[in-house]
Amino acid sequence: MEQSSQNEAPSVGKRPLTFSLFSLRLLSGIVGGSVGTLALFIVYFLMLNVVPQGEEGTALSMFVVIIMTFVGTLTANTITGVMVTFMDNDKYSRRKTTIMHIFLFNLILFFLTIPLYLMGTALDIVNGIAAIHFLLSAFVSALIMEVLAGYEYSLLGIYSSALGIFVSIGLALILLSTGVSSLFIMFAAMPGVWLIIQIIGGLTELIYDNFVRLYGIEALNVQTDLGGDDEVEPEDEDGEEEEEEDEKDDE
Repeated sequence: MEQSSQNEAPSVGKRPLTFSLFSLRLLSGIVGGSVGTLALFIVYFLMLNVVPQGEEGTALSMFVVIIMTFVGTLTANTITGVMVTFMDNDKYSRRKTTIMHIFLFNLILFFLTIPLYLMGTALDIVNGIAAIHFLLSAFVSALIMEVLAGYEYSLLGIYSSALGIFVSIGLALILLSTGVSSLFIMFAAMPGVWLIIQIIGGLTELIYDNFVRLYGIEALNVQTDLGGDDEVEPEDEDGEEEEEEDEKDDE
């Protein structure tokens, strides 16, 4: 009886994911990623006539790649965050805090990746560094949204976001192995990755909702005890009560 009571679903409610809500989240990923790609194109064409050709423009070209990636990723992640928090306001209700943290992380990541771009130039792997930059920024931006959506179901968001990034990397490698242009993959990455994150996130949530409905165990709710953690709590509570009694006696 005690074991079954520990595994019962907590009383905290979770909003169901409907098909219309799922579709709106997919739309948010596509639009946000597409706007980010558009911003990347704008920076590219603006800087095209500024960067000299040949060896003289190597350092400046690297700077342009860094700016392009930063502007594109920041735009894609921010727009997607704004749209998702509007479309699914019941879950992602802390809109301003979410957008602020997404912006701050992308800004910090921009400065952290500059040394990587410098090393990537020497090794001729700048495009790979740019891909890592965007994947990491999208992954953490998705995690920020999920964590701020609610403490109880943050684990569900972490699992689904990580799975979405792994699927995105796998699809990119498959496309590269079939001879698809790396330039095409680079420009299609932003809407593609965010679309995959939303698809995997939605499917994971639907599967989890059905699992809870069938078995009544919210395994990915952080308040659900799956490992006997509650066995330690009574000792801690007794210790706290004893400390409080000692403090009263001292007074």
